[in-house]
Amino acid sequence: MLKPIYQVASIFAISLSAMNISHAEITNSDIQRFASQMNQAANSKSISTVNRLVSDDALISISRRGRTSTLDKANYLNLLQTNWARATQYHYNIQINNMISTGKQAKADIITVETITEDKRTLKLITTSRATFSETPNGVVLTRAISNLTIE
Repeated sequence: MLKPIYQVASIFAISLSAMNISHAEITNSDIQRFASQMNQAANSKSISTVNRLVSDDALISISRRGRTSTLDKANYLNLLQTNWARATQYHYNIQINNMISTGKQAKADIITVETITEDKRTLKLITTSRATFSETPNGVVLTRAISNLTIE
């Protein structure tokens, strides 16, 4: 059995380890976990999960054919729900690469493909983005994205 002073030292060391874990920088595993959760949320049309994965102050800039629109979180969620509602079939895929972490923030390249079937017509919305993620007490969230959209 450890003497009380060693028990205190052990508890202190464990506490320091836990503090370091909670203050660790965003890892590639964190980003891939975000991608998996976003993929699952979009495909299951879970707006509450997408809501949790996007920062309340997120800004998403989308360019297509020389025109740019900037969406806040509410507009992004609304657009996603609109796509879900009008689609007879919907599929979402996300890939995140080239992650660079700077502590509690990270930047990465994202490619998303939304396949939407509406009135027997299928469209592919392909978005390439450079995004910023932040660490929160509830996990990694998307905070910014600069995106180019192609529709096939």
